[in-house]
Amino acid sequence: MSASKVSQSNSLLSFLGSLGAILIFALILLIAYLPNRPAPVDAQVVADRQVKADEARAAGIKKLTNLEVVNAETGTARIPIENAKLLTIASYQSEPLVSDVAEVIEAALAPPIEAAVAEDTPSPALEAAEATAHGAE
Repeated sequence: MSASKVSQSNSLLSFLGSLGAILIFALILLIAYLPNRPAPVDAQVVADRQVKADEARAAGIKKLTNLEVVNAETGTARIPIENAKLLTIASYQSEPLVSDVAEVIEAALAPPIEAAVAEDTPSPALEAAEATAHGAE
């Protein structure tokens, strides 16, 4: 009888010893490796790239959504995409000739363009194009 008790005791001690060894190994890994992770070497480079990318995106959005005179001598201006869409739809709906398209563009770039830029107000041609586009819908 004592032999069977000893073998059960030995099995239990072997199991507890193995479990203890695994737990000690896990503790050593936790202490040695996890808290000592170094900071990424290129963290500053990544932050600088993100700032530059944000600035580039903001500049692109500004160009796409704001009215701006590109060249006052030639009458070249950059208009917002929504306004360009409305003018294009209006010009297609009226089936204009080439000269009519030039008139629509000239009306969109009429002299009060500087005032429109300063006040963020649409030009009369743009208002007419919006009325035409909304009337067709």
